[in-house]
Amino acid sequence: MAESAFAAIQRRQIEITVGELFLNSDYQMRLEIAERLRHLVAHADPSLDIAQLSEGAQEELIELGILSPPATE
Repeated sequence: MAESAFAAIQRRQIEITVGELFLNSDYQMRLEIAERLRHLVAHADPSLDIAQLSEGAQEELIELGILSPPATE
């Protein structure tokens, strides 16, 4: 299934929010940003292609427990 325009916008929002997380060192703010990321991913359009997220964003989402690590063979 091709990613919709709405999903592409949501993917960009997720990327920007991960960038905010990278730039912030305050523990409480990082918790709030992580919660916002959980919300964005949970309510994303079903056509959102997680594989199109940057490698850094994917790694951060996996580290936060928002995404599952990719299956290895």
